[in-house]
Amino acid sequence: MENITLITPTGDRPLTFALCQRWIERQTLQPAQWIVVDDGKKPIADLITTDRILYIRREPREDDPRHTLLVNLKMALPLVKGGKVLIIEDDDYYSPNYVETMAAKLNKYEAAGIYNGRYYYLPTCANCRAGNERHASLATTGFRKSFLKEFSRLVNTKTGALDLRLWQSVNGNRRGCLFLDDDAPLYVAMKGVPGRKGRGGAHAATSWRYKRSPLDIFRILLRQWISNEEDFNIYNNIIMGTLKLKEVK
Repeated sequence: MENITLITPTGDRPLTFALCQRWIERQTLQPAQWIVVDDGKKPIADLITTDRILYIRREPREDDPRHTLLVNLKMALPLVKGGKVLIIEDDDYYSPNYVETMAAKLNKYEAAGIYNGRYYYLPTCANCRAGNERHASLATTGFRKSFLKEFSRLVNTKTGALDLRLWQSVNGNRRGCLFLDDDAPLYVAMKGVPGRKGRGGAHAATSWRYKRSPLDIFRILLRQWISNEEDFNIYNNIIMGTLKLKEVK
């Protein structure tokens, strides 16, 4: 266990949150703290399986923005205790070496992230690589606690995507490390998962991103991106519509 804090905003995605817990429980390096902020219509407190999670229930409000990421992050940031902070999205796949790899990068840099990330739209087996070379998505970004105040200011700025603004700030001072995980994929952004729909364009089957690559009908690419057979089968079962929450809990 290392002095690492994970932050996961979530809401109305019980199946993928249960999977997220599985991916974190299997990490080769365990965090000391995991902050989960839940603003779903149906609370997920009964899904929590570890006392390492600090569960924060935020009741939905009528004046909530359409996408509540920033609102939930604002609740989590004052509670951070770790010297390193990783943003973990509730609907994505993280390989067992993800936390350990990110923590090692943060020994040398103030921020670290994976560029040219993998996207997979489960309902149709559409897929793509992000093509981003100057920033990482928030889901694959970590930073030292020394960056926390600056990150908090960015969270309170409503202009532009948070991940873009973060990496513009970091790159300007050469404080960050962007790296590829092509040799051993660490992360896959899963889109079209059961539950509340995400905000980004990649959550739609018609996204221009997916027009650049052929459909992965036989799941050959998915198997390359997720080398663990058991993990691959879980997502294959989601595609087939056969995975049930009780099988994950």
